[in-house]
Amino acid sequence: MKESQVSAAWSPPLDRLDRRHVGEGVPVTNDRTLTLTYDEDAGQIVLEGLPGGPAGEAPLSLAEGIELFFDCADGRLSKVLIEAGEPGQPPTIGEPALAAVASLFGARARAAVQQAPGSDGDPLTITAEPQLVEAMSRLARLDTARLTSPVADSPLWAVEAARLARQAGLATPVDADKRRDGPAHHRRSRSLAMPDVAATKAQRAGESGGPPGWLDPGLIPPGIFRHAWWPDADLTIRTQNDGILVEARLVPGADRRVLARCRARLVDPRNRSVINTAPFVSLGDRRVRAGIRERVPPGSAWVEVVDDVTRPVSSSQLHHIRRAMRWAQTALAAGRQACGLADAQWVRLAADAWARCAEDWSAARDPDRAYLAAVRRAAICPGAATPEEPSAWAKEVAGRPLLVEEPFLAERADC
Repeated sequence: MKESQVSAAWSPPLDRLDRRHVGEGVPVTNDRTLTLTYDEDAGQIVLEGLPGGPAGEAPLSLAEGIELFFDCADGRLSKVLIEAGEPGQPPTIGEPALAAVASLFGARARAAVQQAPGSDGDPLTITAEPQLVEAMSRLARLDTARLTSPVADSPLWAVEAARLARQAGLATPVDADKRRDGPAHHRRSRSLAMPDVAATKAQRAGESGGPPGWLDPGLIPPGIFRHAWWPDADLTIRTQNDGILVEARLVPGADRRVLARCRARLVDPRNRSVINTAPFVSLGDRRVRAGIRERVPPGSAWVEVVDDVTRPVSSSQLHHIRRAMRWAQTALAAGRQACGLADAQWVRLAADAWARCAEDWSAARDPDRAYLAAVRRAAICPGAATPEEPSAWAKEVAGRPLLVEEPFLAERADC
């Protein structure tokens, strides 16, 4: 069970939230209306607001049979999925999910969900307290941010997750007090040094046509490889006459048995084929290397790391989508470090990352999210050009205020 997942018994907290423990700054804004859609073929009821933006959505399991999704970039509740029994059968919704719907959206929403086939297309109004939804949003986004954080192994993620869960009235398996009482050298978050983006770019440029590569959190097991701030620095890739050397870093205490099943592989997205693979060997100092004995073919080959050699190769479009959201996470993390976007170096990193995010969304043939990434870059980099809005929903999302919040506990250099 993930740390943001909760038990089926949920009720909203009776006391007001302590806003000192929620991200300070511009608060999360929420759609006041969601639209109900009944998908009989999938056996699901969907409550949907505006689509997710350029950073994707963060899930939160509220109770058995109901999952909330929050936009990673602006924090709003964008979608609710409710299990409605077997596909093709009359809807059957569990009581925990119905109770959660009633608590968040009111009795009328519960009735509409119970009568899903006849409520298809009906608008439902949110009645939850903004601070409650804000705590849920930060909890969901914390879990997503941790996946690609350079300090993903910090125990402070669990501490903050438990605190937010309590404030949102969620049961959680995480015992924050026990985590906090660990050894002294684990109680403190590592200092998050500013990445040397210029050096990384120069290194990649000097690799004479080497294929790109990064650590996709959807392809690797958690708690093994260490991500870098800058996705291009996740892996060190060097081409040789007889192949490619791929180096990665491990988190402290990485399970070597899990690492043993991981492979670096060279893939061709054009025909979704694996060109060759190689296992990792230890170099000491928590570094590992894989030697792929294959010349890099001309074209669009890339390097990836997987935990299953039989995993199908993603299409080029899906690859760009995944990397676009990874760039967005970099931009959001840099924005949190800037603490109001007042630090020039972090602002520069955020602007560069949003620009790369927009490039990947364009390559994925998604003009709406490419536009939204460009808008976010322009918001922190005055004078940057933005394309014309491609759709009404993208224009509406672009008009929302930027979500400005403090870093997560694990990201704070002074914790």
